[in-house]
Amino acid sequence: MKKITVFLGLILFLHSCIDSNLNLKRERVDMHQVNQFHKGSIDLPHRDTIYIPIYSEIHMEHNARKIGLTVTMSIRNTSLKDTIYIEDINHYNSQGELVRKYLNDIMFLTPMQSTAYVIEESEIERELEGGFIVNWGANSSELKPIFQGVMISTHGPQGVSFITEGVSVSAKTLR
Repeated sequence: MKKITVFLGLILFLHSCIDSNLNLKRERVDMHQVNQFHKGSIDLPHRDTIYIPIYSEIHMEHNARKIGLTVTMSIRNTSLKDTIYIEDINHYNSQGELVRKYLNDIMFLTPMQSTAYVIEESEIERELEGGFIVNWGANSSELKPIFQGVMISTHGPQGVSFITEGVSVSAKTLR
């Protein structure tokens, strides 16, 4: 009886060591494979241009030390029923020069869908801060998607993270 108890205890112990959270084992998903795209143009009654500032590095200790940052630009459709259409996502440096154009076709985000674009710290050339310009549209001016820049880095035990909020630089209602 003692051997059976020890054997069952060992089985329970080994079973508890198995990672049952399958979400942790998922591979990283390329957002371009998940998102849906539309070729051509779409007639939308509401259009807006959003500027999202980003930072490639921050200064610490009275400018004596700089920490490079990984940047994530995130777009979230907060509507429970309406789709938003993203026409352009462009990254500009601090001199106003286009660094990268992210879309060739119109991307649409269905209700509550989100997308993100990551610029790894190793990809960022220093002094290329600037920001993203996102042109988007919808069938209603009531939609309020969220546009954010998320910057993060760790160096040894020191970690830093912060967000920036996108701001509208030209809202237009066409109807």
